[in-house]
Amino acid sequence: MPVVDLLGTPFLVLLVAAAAALLLGVGYLWSRWPAGGRLVGRGISLLLVMAMGAVLAGDLVNRSYGFYPSFSDVLGGAPNSYQSPDSFGLRPEQGRLTVLTPGWQALGVRAARADRGVLLDVVFGGPRSGISRGGLLYVPAAYFVAGSTARLPAVEMFHGVPGRARNYADQLGIAALLDAEIHAGRIPPVFGVIPTIYQGSFSDCVDAVRGQRDETYLTVDVPTDVASTFRVLPGRSYALLGYSTGGFCAANLGLHHPDRYVAAASLSGFFTAGEDPGTIRLYGHNTAAVHRNSPLWWITHRDPTAPPLYLVASTGDLGAVREERTLAQAIRRHAPQLPSYAAILPGGHSFRVWQVAMPAALDWICAYLPVALAPSLQLPRLP
Repeated sequence: MPVVDLLGTPFLVLLVAAAAALLLGVGYLWSRWPAGGRLVGRGISLLLVMAMGAVLAGDLVNRSYGFYPSFSDVLGGAPNSYQSPDSFGLRPEQGRLTVLTPGWQALGVRAARADRGVLLDVVFGGPRSGISRGGLLYVPAAYFVAGSTARLPAVEMFHGVPGRARNYADQLGIAALLDAEIHAGRIPPVFGVIPTIYQGSFSDCVDAVRGQRDETYLTVDVPTDVASTFRVLPGRSYALLGYSTGGFCAANLGLHHPDRYVAAASLSGFFTAGEDPGTIRLYGHNTAAVHRNSPLWWITHRDPTAPPLYLVASTGDLGAVREERTLAQAIRRHAPQLPSYAAILPGGHSFRVWQVAMPAALDWICAYLPVALAPSLQLPRLP
């Protein structure tokens, strides 16, 4: 039996058509009831009109709040609304990471002698979501210390739209930035995990209603893929950072998965689902999915206490400033136990602003990471 979407346009059209037919029927029969049954007939007609009015009013409320996406929800059956995937739905051995950089281990040892990490080209295979995309992986110098078995935390980073993972290397110099922050002791040695957040059409980093499962890919598959090959701290050992649409992704996925992400930074992000052109289609007219993928709605209705949020906007990006102020106000009013920090920098919606903002953002979110460092051991000599 097909599922009827109570939040879809066809159901609304059906209700309006039924209401119109009812009114026409009542009008037609009003003076045509037999004399003996006229009072009863008119009474039943009025009750039906009032009941239809209540149904229409209920449908409008349901659309506004996304209470019941289907009849099974109304009757207490299995929900058809958005559900976040399990953060730890896979074991490390189920990951599918492919490192494309040849000789990466020897390359890493050489770079570590100069106290530098390496930035690798990789493919995150996505065993649970069925998505496979290229990306980047920064591995810190500490990883290549001889004899070390230490497991390190990670920062997962999301690019903007339009954009690609390589923006972090080409426009933001992420490897040099992480090297500098680690060397100065402002952040611990971390993996920098930089997946591609969409391919072709925009994804909003969400599991689309009856569509592609990008949230599953980014929050379950990508961390599992990294853990399949590299020594990553298990459990709640990731932080999130993103700019522009990636900032929306960082805040949204962080709120959905506080059991995996210790903190999230949004640089020039937005906080209501479907703001990018064409992305409202991802939610299939399901208001519940739109709400639950909107950090502003989540904070207003769920009163979260984690993860801490770091917010940045810039004076020349008025939309981002409005979004940041609205979210910061919602946190103060509805989620006062949620740690947060908000800043407004000079500039526009540009890589220059994000490059300036990233060191402080990294320092803030990485302060929440668990740290497991190996003792200082000598790097091996290469021939």
